[in-house]
Formats: sequence, C-alpha cells, structure tokens
Amino acid sequence: MELKSFKWRPHVWLSHGWKMLGYVLPMALACAGITGLPISMALASLLCALLCCLLFGGRNKVLLTPAPFSALMLTASIAYYAGAVSDRLMVASMLTLFTGGWLVLLTVILPRHCMNWIARPVWHGIGMGISLTLMVMLAPIILGVAANNSSWLEQWVLLLDWHSWNWPSVVLAALSLALLLFWRTQSQPKALWVLLLVWMLSHIWPFTLLGVATPVQQNWQVWMQVSLVHADWALLVFMSATIALLINVEICQYLPDRFRYSTGLTGLTNILSALTGGMVASVGYVDDQALRLTRSTLLTALVILLLIYCWSWWRAIPLPVLAVIALYAICVQINWSELRLYYRQWGDLLWLCVSALLIVLFGICAGLWLIISLGLIVMCWHTIRLRAWPLLLPEVQIVVQEAVITLPQILLFANANSLLHRSFDLVRTLKVQKVYLDVSAGCHTDVTVFVHLQVLARNLHQQGKTLYICGLSEAACMVLTAKKLDYLLPEQLSTRDAESLLINPSYAGDPVAV
Repeated sequence: MELKSFKWRPHVWLSHGWKMLGYVLPMALACAGITGLPISMALASLLCALLCCLLFGGRNKVLLTPAPFSALMLTASIAYYAGAVSDRLMVASMLTLFTGGWLVLLTVILPRHCMNWIARPVWHGIGMGISLTLMVMLAPIILGVAANNSSWLEQWVLLLDWHSWNWPSVVLAALSLALLLFWRTQSQPKALWVLLLVWMLSHIWPFTLLGVATPVQQNWQVWMQVSLVHADWALLVFMSATIALLINVEICQYLPDRFRYSTGLTGLTNILSALTGGMVASVGYVDDQALRLTRSTLLTALVILLLIYCWSWWRAIPLPVLAVIALYAICVQINWSELRLYYRQWGDLLWLCVSALLIVLFGICAGLWLIISLGLIVMCWHTIRLRAWPLLLPEVQIVVQEAVITLPQILLFANANSLLHRSFDLVRTLKVQKVYLDVSAGCHTDVTVFVHLQVLARNLHQQGKTLYICGLSEAACMVLTAKKLDYLLPEQLSTRDAESLLINPSYAGDPVAV
C-alpha cells in the first residue's frame, strides 16, 4: 500500500528528483568549471548519465555524473596533449569517447576482482594524493590569481602573495563554504540552493565587474569536429586509458559487488556523452536508504534538468563558488571512519604515504600507473610467499543449528575481499542466527582485512545474523579488539576454534577475547 501511494503522488517525485539533482548538478557544473570546459558540456554529460541510468539501471541502482577526480584527470590529460589539435573541446570529446571504449573493453576482459587484490591503503593513498593535487589546483581559482604550470615552490609563493588576491573572489568563496558547512539540513540539496542564491546575488552585484572569473561560455555542440590527420592517436589512447583506470579504481573501491555492471554502464554513458558534446562521467552516487534511485525519481530529475538547461541561469555562476563545491564534494566522499583503523598500523601508514607521495611527485597520470603496477607486484609476492595462491574457496557447515565457515587459506589484503564475499554468499540464504568464521589458517591484521571484516559483519547484521570470528592468534585477537570494529564486539572474537565454541559457547574461559 505504501509503494502504491508513492507511485501516484507526483509531489513526492518532484521532491526526490529535486534532491537527486541537487547532488549531481552542482558537482557536474563544478567539474566543468575547474576543468576549463563550457558548462554546456557538463549538462550534456549529466543528461546522458541520467538517461542511461533510466534506461539500463535495472536493479543495480548507481547514478553517474562528472566527478572531481575524473575531471582533474581530464584536465591533466588535456594539458599533456601537445598535438596539432589545440582546441580543448575537441581533445576533451575525443578523450571522453576513448575512455568509454576502454571501460567497455575492461568490462569484458578484466577479471572481476582484479583491482580488489591491491591493499586498501594504496586506494586511500591514491585518493589523498589526487585530493591534495586538486586542492592545489583549486586554490588559485578561489583566490582569483593567475594559475601557472610552475613548480610546487613557485606555486606556493604565488598563493602566499596576498596582495595579488582578488578579494571579492575570496569573500564569495568564503560565504559559499560557510553556507555549505553550517547549513544543517538533510532534506534539502544545499549545494544547489547555494548556486541559486549566488545567481540572485549576481543581479545585484555583477561579479564580472569585480574581476571574479566565470566559466567558459559556449553553446552546446552535438559533436566536436576533430582533424583525424593531425591527431596524436598514441597520446590520446594512453591518456584515455589512464582516465579509464582511475574510474575503474573508483568503481572497485566503492562498488566491488557491482563491478561489471557499473563499469559497462559508465563506458556506455561516456560514449554517448562524447557523441552529444559532453565530458567524462564517473560514479557519483549509490542507491541507499536516504534516497532511492527509482525510475520515477530519475525521470523527474531528467525533466527538471532539461528545464534548467532551457533557463540558462547557470551561465552567471562564478568559478570560485564552483571550486568550493568541488572541494566540499571531495570532503563528503572521503570515508573518514576508515582512517581511524590506521592507528599504530605502521606498515599500512607507510603504504598510504608512499602512494600519496608518488601521485604528488610524478603527477596523476604517471603516478597512478606506477602505484597500480607496484601494488600488483607486491600483492603477487605476498600471495606466493604466504601460499595464498591459487585462491581456495571457503566451505560452510551447519553444526548445532549454526553456520561454520572455514577459511582454507590465510586471510590477508590480497584475498580478503574474495574470501569474505564468498563467505557471505554461502550463508546469505541460510536460516541461522550465528555465523562462525574460523580463521585458524591465519589472519593478517591490516587495514584491508579490517575493512572487509566490517563489511561482512554489517551485511550479516542486516539479515539478523551475528558474526563470530574464531581461531585467531592471541596477537591478532588483541589487535581486532583494540580496533573496536563496527558490528564486531570483543565477545565476538576468540582464539578458540569453532568446534570448541559450539561445544562450550561460554567465553568466560577466553582471556584474550574478554
């Protein structure tokens, strides 16, 4: 009855569509602004993303939009391109088309859990390195100073020269940031309201007369005409492959269970976006309890976006406001709760810092390939040394009305996602109250294992099941207890094996777990 009531209430569609658009539209406009591309390219890309999600969404609800990381990679790729095709719009369209082709190819040939073999600190290091680079790139836009391609030291000196700052730009960015931080609301898309407020202020104080930069203005073109004779195809292929790799990294990190679907849908969206004059799109939103990505919501958001495009109010949005929205989107997307797991994990901290440093020193393109290659080499070395390859699947048994999962191999960062995901599939449909995970073969205490154990415990908790981890070494049990993992209380950790726990379920005689 509740679903039927929702179906025939258009004002609910409008509310959900406005809220969804309030998330993806400001991010898309910000990505086009900081990339130096026309706003019309972001709107065309967002239209293609909504249309593909509406037509091919199915049960896997993922919303696509231009994202800050992919926009920064697009900017770096355009800057690296030094061929005869000098028009940024032409290069952006070709890179978008090739990126879509690479993503479709990766959907077919890349193993499902290939990128999950790399340790979680490497992903976090990549994200932090790209975030730091993006912040440095956005700082001149916010301060209203002329950006250049000089060294980090010269860039730092330029930013410290406060006499050259455009103070109207700084004040406008500060006001926008204050609204985003201190406006506490869950039901309203505050980023979109900030854009509308700035648009109204532009009629009172014309920002262009104050020296505040605005995005590139150009009418929408369905297809950018590219000179095929003078194009540097090798460089275009390499740069588009780098953008596709970054998008694939994001999908593997945030959507490991929907890898093929999300990669294929993103590739199709980018191909369509390139043909309609758009820019690169990536994963920007995942269906959750706060906002369901239903077809009615997607259709409403698509209609509202068409009306906004015809209105063309977005042409007056200043670049400093878009830069602040991009920074805010980055901070919101960071999973801050996972960072606490690095406490006293010196090996993982080293991987995180090295990965971020390589991105900063070698640039996004070269640094990303270097980190991924190094991570895969280290993964192979660890799995062979610890005899964790080839991958052996876990087994499940029903003992005394409870499920017992036995891991045949040591649990470490290279196989944690595959083994624990398979373990959840084994007990997903079983009608049991408790699930015992026996890790007597060994368990490494690293951040990647912590994250995937939390995911398994949370998924079981949502089904009304409780996870117990047994067979731990004393050192591993003490570390897991100290981490205070979500959905894993100290009494759910034990050094005894599953058989002894089922015979005597009391934990009183287990001094390590208490």
